[in-house]
Amino acid sequence: MKIGFIGLGQMGRGMAARLLDQGHELTVWNRTRSSCEVLHGLGAKVAIHPDHTLDAELVISMLADDTAVEAVWIASGLVDAMAAGAIHLNMASVSLRMGQRLSALHRERGSTYVSAPVFGRPQAAASGQLDIIAAGPPDAIARCAPLFEVLGKRWFDLGAEAAHANIVKIARNLMLGTLIESLGEAFALVQKSGVDPARFLEIITSTSMSAPAYKNYGRLMIDKPSDVTFTLKLGMKDIELALQAGGDTGVPLLMAALILEQHLAAIARGYGDKDWAALGNYIAETAGL
Repeated sequence: MKIGFIGLGQMGRGMAARLLDQGHELTVWNRTRSSCEVLHGLGAKVAIHPDHTLDAELVISMLADDTAVEAVWIASGLVDAMAAGAIHLNMASVSLRMGQRLSALHRERGSTYVSAPVFGRPQAAASGQLDIIAAGPPDAIARCAPLFEVLGKRWFDLGAEAAHANIVKIARNLMLGTLIESLGEAFALVQKSGVDPARFLEIITSTSMSAPAYKNYGRLMIDKPSDVTFTLKLGMKDIELALQAGGDTGVPLLMAALILEQHLAAIARGYGDKDWAALGNYIAETAGL
Protein backbone atom coordinates (compact mmCIF):
# COMPACT_ATOMS: atom_id res chain seq x y z
CA MET A 1 0.00 0.00 0.00
CA LYS A 2 1.15 3.56 -0.72
CA ILE A 3 1.17 5.35 2.66
CA GLY A 4 2.00 8.80 3.93
CA PHE A 5 3.31 8.92 7.52
CA ILE A 6 3.41 12.11 9.60
CA GLY A 7 5.09 12.15 13.02
CA LEU A 8 8.25 10.16 13.72
CA GLY A 9 8.67 10.27 17.47
CA GLN A 10 9.57 7.18 19.45
CA MET A 11 6.32 5.45 18.53
CA GLY A 12 6.05 6.68 14.96
CA ARG A 13 9.57 5.62 13.98
CA GLY A 14 8.97 2.04 15.05
CA MET A 15 5.58 1.87 13.36
CA ALA A 16 6.88 3.32 10.09
CA ALA A 17 9.86 0.95 10.07
CA ARG A 18 7.51 -1.98 10.66
CA LEU A 19 5.36 -0.97 7.66
CA LEU A 20 8.45 -0.64 5.45
CA ASP A 21 9.66 -4.05 6.58
CA GLN A 22 6.33 -5.54 5.51
CA GLY A 23 6.65 -4.15 1.98
CA HIS A 24 4.57 -0.98 2.14
CA GLU A 25 5.66 2.15 0.25
CA LEU A 26 6.07 5.11 2.63
CA THR A 27 6.55 8.84 2.26
CA VAL A 28 7.41 10.25 5.70
CA TRP A 29 7.46 13.71 7.25
CA ASN A 30 8.58 14.97 10.62
CA ARG A 31 9.17 18.48 11.95
CA THR A 32 12.72 17.42 12.88
CA ARG A 33 14.16 16.15 9.61
CA SER A 34 16.90 14.09 11.29
CA SER A 35 14.21 11.67 12.50
CA CYS A 36 13.52 10.80 8.85
CA GLU A 37 17.05 9.71 7.99
CA VAL A 38 16.93 6.18 9.42
CA LEU A 39 13.67 5.54 7.60
CA HIS A 40 15.12 6.96 4.40
CA GLY A 41 17.86 4.36 4.76
CA LEU A 42 15.17 1.68 5.01
CA GLY A 43 13.57 2.79 1.76
CA ALA A 44 11.13 5.57 2.71
CA LYS A 45 10.78 8.74 0.68
CA VAL A 46 11.24 11.89 2.76
CA ALA A 47 8.71 14.70 2.27
CA ILE A 48 9.87 18.31 2.49
CA HIS A 49 6.40 19.50 3.50
CA PRO A 50 3.50 17.59 5.12
CA ASP A 51 1.31 17.97 2.04
CA HIS A 52 3.83 15.93 0.05
CA THR A 53 2.59 12.88 2.00
CA LEU A 54 -0.91 13.23 0.54
CA ASP A 55 -0.02 11.44 -2.71
CA ALA A 56 -1.01 8.18 -1.05
CA GLU A 57 -3.97 5.89 -0.48
CA LEU A 58 -3.85 6.63 3.21
CA VAL A 59 -2.00 8.99 5.55
CA ILE A 60 -1.11 7.90 9.09
CA SER A 61 -0.41 10.55 11.70
CA MET A 62 1.37 9.91 14.99
CA LEU A 63 1.80 13.42 16.39
CA ALA A 64 2.58 14.23 20.02
CA ASP A 65 -0.53 16.11 21.15
CA ASP A 66 -3.45 18.36 20.21
CA THR A 67 -1.14 21.34 19.68
CA ALA A 68 0.89 19.45 17.07
CA VAL A 69 -2.28 18.19 15.36
CA GLU A 70 -3.69 21.71 15.27
CA ALA A 71 -0.51 23.07 13.67
CA VAL A 72 0.11 20.28 11.14
CA TRP A 73 -3.41 19.29 10.10
CA ILE A 74 -5.67 22.28 10.70
CA ALA A 75 -3.76 25.59 10.77
CA SER A 76 -1.65 24.58 7.77
CA GLY A 77 -4.69 23.59 5.71
CA LEU A 78 -3.56 19.99 5.31
CA VAL A 79 -7.03 18.64 6.06
CA ASP A 80 -8.39 20.85 3.24
CA ALA A 81 -5.83 19.49 0.78
CA MET A 82 -6.76 15.82 1.15
CA ALA A 83 -8.38 14.24 -1.88
CA ALA A 84 -12.00 13.13 -1.70
CA GLY A 85 -12.16 9.58 -0.41
CA ALA A 86 -8.59 9.64 0.97
CA ILE A 87 -8.16 8.34 4.53
CA HIS A 88 -6.51 10.10 7.43
CA LEU A 89 -5.67 7.37 9.95
CA ASN A 90 -4.82 9.07 13.24
CA MET A 91 -3.10 6.60 15.56
CA ALA A 92 -1.98 9.09 18.22
CA SER A 93 -3.58 9.99 21.55
CA VAL A 94 -5.60 13.19 21.20
CA SER A 95 -8.38 14.73 23.23
CA LEU A 96 -12.00 13.77 22.80
CA ARG A 97 -12.58 17.34 21.65
CA MET A 98 -9.87 17.12 18.94
CA GLY A 99 -11.09 13.70 17.81
CA GLN A 100 -14.59 15.10 17.29
CA ARG A 101 -13.22 18.16 15.51
CA LEU A 102 -11.06 16.18 13.08
CA SER A 103 -13.93 13.85 12.29
CA ALA A 104 -16.19 16.81 11.46
CA LEU A 105 -13.55 18.62 9.37
CA HIS A 106 -12.83 15.57 7.23
CA ARG A 107 -16.52 14.85 6.77
CA GLU A 108 -17.18 18.44 5.62
CA ARG A 109 -14.37 18.25 3.06
CA GLY A 110 -15.21 14.81 1.65
CA SER A 111 -12.20 12.94 2.99
CA THR A 112 -12.37 10.10 5.52
CA TYR A 113 -11.19 10.06 9.11
CA VAL A 114 -10.35 6.95 11.16
CA SER A 115 -9.20 7.17 14.75
CA ALA A 116 -7.06 4.25 15.90
CA PRO A 117 -5.02 5.05 19.03
CA VAL A 118 -2.68 2.38 20.27
CA PHE A 119 -1.75 0.74 23.56
CA GLY A 120 1.93 -0.06 23.97
CA ARG A 121 5.42 1.37 24.25
CA PRO A 122 7.99 1.92 21.45
CA GLN A 123 9.36 -1.64 21.56
CA ALA A 124 5.84 -2.96 20.94
CA ALA A 125 5.43 -0.53 18.04
CA ALA A 126 8.63 -1.71 16.39
CA SER A 127 7.73 -5.40 16.73
CA GLY A 128 4.07 -5.20 15.70
CA GLN A 129 2.77 -5.97 19.20
CA LEU A 130 0.51 -2.98 19.76
CA ASP A 131 -3.13 -3.16 20.78
CA ILE A 132 -5.21 -0.94 18.48
CA ILE A 133 -8.61 0.63 19.12
CA ALA A 134 -10.19 1.67 15.80
CA ALA A 135 -13.34 3.60 14.95
CA GLY A 136 -14.61 5.20 11.76
CA PRO A 137 -16.65 4.46 8.62
CA PRO A 138 -16.90 0.68 8.06
CA ASP A 139 -15.43 0.76 4.54
CA ALA A 140 -12.47 2.82 5.77
CA ILE A 141 -11.89 0.45 8.70
CA ALA A 142 -11.82 -2.43 6.20
CA ARG A 143 -9.15 -0.62 4.16
CA CYS A 144 -7.08 0.00 7.29
CA ALA A 145 -7.42 -3.54 8.66
CA PRO A 146 -4.35 -4.97 6.83
CA LEU A 147 -2.23 -2.26 8.48
CA PHE A 148 -3.68 -3.05 11.89
CA GLU A 149 -2.66 -6.67 11.34
CA VAL A 150 0.93 -5.56 10.67
CA LEU A 151 1.19 -3.06 13.52
CA GLY A 152 -0.72 -4.85 16.24
CA LYS A 153 -1.10 -8.20 17.90
CA ARG A 154 -4.84 -7.48 18.13
CA TRP A 155 -7.25 -4.72 17.19
CA PHE A 156 -10.77 -3.78 18.19
CA ASP A 157 -13.48 -2.22 16.03
CA LEU A 158 -15.54 0.33 17.99
CA GLY A 159 -17.88 1.22 15.15
CA ALA A 160 -18.51 4.26 12.98
CA GLU A 161 -18.05 7.10 15.50
CA ALA A 162 -14.32 7.89 15.32
CA ALA A 163 -14.18 9.73 18.66
CA HIS A 164 -15.26 6.57 20.49
CA ALA A 165 -11.72 5.24 20.00
CA ASN A 166 -10.33 8.40 21.60
CA ILE A 167 -12.50 8.15 24.71
CA VAL A 168 -11.56 4.48 25.19
CA LYS A 169 -7.85 5.39 25.03
CA ILE A 170 -8.35 8.28 27.45
CA ALA A 171 -10.33 6.15 29.92
CA ARG A 172 -7.79 3.33 29.75
CA ASN A 173 -4.90 5.71 30.46
CA LEU A 174 -6.82 7.19 33.37
CA MET A 175 -7.00 3.67 34.78
CA LEU A 176 -3.22 3.29 34.31
CA GLY A 177 -2.69 6.52 36.22
CA THR A 178 -4.82 5.32 39.12
CA LEU A 179 -3.01 1.98 39.07
CA ILE A 180 0.40 3.66 39.27
CA GLU A 181 -0.74 5.91 42.11
CA SER A 182 -2.28 3.07 44.13
CA LEU A 183 0.68 0.76 43.53
CA GLY A 184 3.12 3.47 44.61
CA GLU A 185 1.13 4.08 47.80
CA ALA A 186 0.94 0.34 48.54
CA PHE A 187 4.70 -0.08 47.97
CA ALA A 188 5.45 2.78 50.36
CA LEU A 189 3.08 1.35 52.96
CA VAL A 190 4.64 -2.12 53.03
CA GLN A 191 8.21 -0.85 52.74
CA LYS A 192 7.73 1.57 55.64
CA SER A 193 6.69 -1.45 57.69
CA GLY A 194 9.77 -3.45 56.70
CA VAL A 195 8.42 -5.60 53.84
CA ASP A 196 10.43 -5.83 50.61
CA PRO A 197 8.35 -4.20 47.81
CA ALA A 198 9.64 -6.81 45.32
CA ARG A 199 8.26 -9.58 47.51
CA PHE A 200 4.97 -7.70 47.83
CA LEU A 201 4.80 -7.36 44.02
CA GLU A 202 5.45 -11.08 43.60
CA ILE A 203 2.61 -11.91 45.98
CA ILE A 204 -0.04 -9.62 44.51
CA THR A 205 0.77 -10.48 40.89
CA SER A 206 0.67 -14.19 41.70
CA THR A 207 -2.80 -13.89 43.22
CA SER A 208 -5.72 -11.55 42.49
CA MET A 209 -3.74 -8.81 40.70
CA SER A 210 -1.97 -10.79 38.01
CA ALA A 211 -2.60 -8.25 35.21
CA PRO A 212 0.44 -7.29 33.09
CA ALA A 213 0.08 -3.63 34.06
CA TYR A 214 0.72 -4.40 37.74
CA LYS A 215 3.72 -6.54 36.85
CA ASN A 216 5.21 -4.05 34.40
CA TYR A 217 4.73 -0.85 36.38
CA GLY A 218 5.65 -2.50 39.66
CA ARG A 219 8.90 -3.72 38.16
CA LEU A 220 9.62 -0.26 36.72
CA MET A 221 9.17 1.27 40.20
CA ILE A 222 11.57 -1.23 41.72
CA ASP A 223 14.22 -1.29 38.96
CA LYS A 224 14.10 2.44 38.11
CA PRO A 225 15.47 1.98 34.57
CA SER A 226 17.42 4.81 32.96
CA ASP A 227 15.91 4.03 29.53
CA VAL A 228 12.71 6.08 29.59
CA THR A 229 10.10 5.55 26.86
CA PHE A 230 7.05 7.22 28.45
CA THR A 231 7.66 10.08 30.84
CA LEU A 232 5.71 11.17 33.88
CA LYS A 233 4.99 14.45 32.04
CA LEU A 234 3.30 12.47 29.26
CA GLY A 235 1.34 10.55 31.86
CA MET A 236 0.11 13.84 33.30
CA LYS A 237 -1.06 14.85 29.81
CA ASP A 238 -3.24 11.75 29.74
CA ILE A 239 -4.78 12.64 33.11
CA GLU A 240 -5.48 16.14 31.80
CA LEU A 241 -7.18 14.65 28.72
CA ALA A 242 -9.41 12.60 31.01
CA LEU A 243 -10.36 15.65 33.07
CA GLN A 244 -11.14 17.64 29.94
CA ALA A 245 -13.29 14.81 28.58
CA GLY A 246 -15.03 14.52 31.94
CA GLY A 247 -15.85 18.22 31.83
CA ASP A 248 -17.11 17.99 28.26
CA THR A 249 -19.35 15.01 29.01
CA GLY A 250 -20.48 15.96 32.51
CA VAL A 251 -18.71 13.10 34.29
CA PRO A 252 -17.06 13.94 37.66
CA LEU A 253 -13.58 12.38 37.81
CA LEU A 254 -12.55 12.90 41.43
CA MET A 255 -9.67 10.42 41.31
CA ALA A 256 -8.25 12.10 38.21
CA ALA A 257 -8.26 15.49 39.93
CA LEU A 258 -6.33 14.10 42.92
CA ILE A 259 -3.82 12.27 40.72
CA LEU A 260 -3.20 15.42 38.67
CA GLU A 261 -2.13 17.21 41.85
CA GLN A 262 0.23 14.33 42.62
CA HIS A 263 1.77 14.57 39.14
CA LEU A 264 2.29 18.31 39.49
CA ALA A 265 4.01 17.81 42.83
CA ALA A 266 6.24 15.06 41.42
CA ILE A 267 7.24 17.24 38.48
CA ALA A 268 8.12 20.07 40.87
CA ARG A 269 10.49 17.63 42.62
CA GLY A 270 12.27 16.73 39.36
CA TYR A 271 10.42 13.56 38.33
CA GLY A 272 8.86 14.91 35.12
CA ASP A 273 11.33 13.35 32.68
CA LYS A 274 11.53 10.03 34.51
CA ASP A 275 9.33 7.08 33.58
CA TRP A 276 5.64 7.41 34.44
CA ALA A 277 6.17 4.66 37.01
CA ALA A 278 8.47 7.04 38.91
CA LEU A 279 5.32 8.56 40.40
CA GLY A 280 5.59 5.60 42.79
CA ASN A 281 9.16 6.56 43.61
CA TYR A 282 8.05 10.12 44.35
CA ILE A 283 5.43 8.72 46.73
CA ALA A 284 8.15 6.70 48.47
CA GLU A 285 10.28 9.83 48.81
CA THR A 286 7.45 11.79 50.40
CA ALA A 287 6.99 8.90 52.83
CA GLY A 288 10.62 9.32 53.93
CA LEU A 289 11.94 6.20 52.14
